[in-house]
Amino acid sequence: MAPLPGIILAWRRVLRPREISFADGLLFCWMGVIFVPLLFLGQRQDYYSMSMWSAFALWAAMAWDRTPQSLRAAGAVAVGVIGLILAGGALFAARATRALNGTWGVMDARWTAWRALNDMPVSAWVALRPILVITAVSFVFFSIVALYFIFKQRGKLAAIALAASMIPAGLSMVVGVAKTAPYFSLADVARYLNPRLETGGHAMFEGPLDDSSSLIFYLNRRFSFVNQNPRKEAPMGTPAIDIFLDEQAVLDKWDQPNPVYLIVEQSRADYWRERVTSRFHVYHQVSSSGTYVVLSNQL
Repeated sequence: MAPLPGIILAWRRVLRPREISFADGLLFCWMGVIFVPLLFLGQRQDYYSMSMWSAFALWAAMAWDRTPQSLRAAGAVAVGVIGLILAGGALFAARATRALNGTWGVMDARWTAWRALNDMPVSAWVALRPILVITAVSFVFFSIVALYFIFKQRGKLAAIALAASMIPAGLSMVVGVAKTAPYFSLADVARYLNPRLETGGHAMFEGPLDDSSSLIFYLNRRFSFVNQNPRKEAPMGTPAIDIFLDEQAVLDKWDQPNPVYLIVEQSRADYWRERVTSRFHVYHQVSSSGTYVVLSNQL
């Protein structure tokens, strides 16, 4: 954000299209090699571009050195304005929590960052309010420090101050990801099941293969998919064993003495309770993580 006024209003001086140095060209190639292929991918995630962020940060630092002083000040002010906006967002979240309600949708509805932001209920934003406040204070404070150095003709120290404003923001992002991780990963479910599956048992997951990627990574045992199309989930051949089950196969396993664990969305828990209790009297909800619950035939 800080170099943006210079890039827009003094782009000839900042970008220097006729005098591109080797360092600029190397960074442009770095970013282009990663970013351009993303434009042609059928399915792409936001984090696919992470490998080019370092190159963009280095280029932004070089562009800052070529930015006029007045536009440097405008960039520092823009960072401070963003901090004020974040502070206002934190205040709004505190006041809106009583007026607005909402719950997380299914995991498949938040597989990109933009869709995840749209899917987050107000209660989740309220939980992140301290993080927004810390980030806002950091942006406002360091933007003032950067303005001081800009007026003192200390451009490099101003750039360091603006970069330092991202340290609390980055740490806050880590905390925010940790708080919302159960809504994007099944790692907690895998940690719950791993010790219980060591002595036997069977785990089943009702959902597409994409949603179970974290379960594949963290769970130490194989598991089956329920109510999924094998041609869609495994189009490149047939698995060594039949890992795709229908509801009747799930009920057959439920009647066995070995422990069975069925991982489903909360919105499907009532449906499965009716299905199971219509045939058996053994039904337990033994764990939950994010929008998923773990059902079992044993406690």
